[in-house]
Amino acid sequence: MPTQKRSQRLKIVLDLIDREEEQERQALGQIRSQLHASDAKIEQLIAYQRQYQEDLRSTSSSVKSVRHIQTFHVFISRLGTAIEQQQQQSLLLKQKLEVQTGKWQMVYQKKKNMEEFVDRCRNEEQIEEDRKEQRQLDDATHRRPHRNI
Repeated sequence: MPTQKRSQRLKIVLDLIDREEEQERQALGQIRSQLHASDAKIEQLIAYQRQYQEDLRSTSSSVKSVRHIQTFHVFISRLGTAIEQQQQQSLLLKQKLEVQTGKWQMVYQKKKNMEEFVDRCRNEEQIEEDRKEQRQLDDATHRRPHRNI
């Protein structure tokens, strides 16, 4: 059984790094999606808060019960708390995104370095194969009997 060339053996390592890079990239995509959803939720909560504040202003000009106005204030306050919590969640996701981006970049660079190394190995193997063929041709040429015409 002929032994595998170095580049062929390294291909296995490259495949493993490729899978690792894919996993890190997918994790990065998931965090980005979560961050996008979190930011969208913040915008939605802020829009609700503005709407209720506007409703409170318009309600204040008409005659409403004190209880009704207090309910609006409590709800607006709860929306403010929900906005703050969601902003904290977004901040944590941004930090998580930075960490994951760093992890992905590190694995991506490792993959690129391995690809370059495998390419260099292939090139060296090809050069060695070409030299071997040239030696065989040279040997065959020297072994042929010379005919003088």
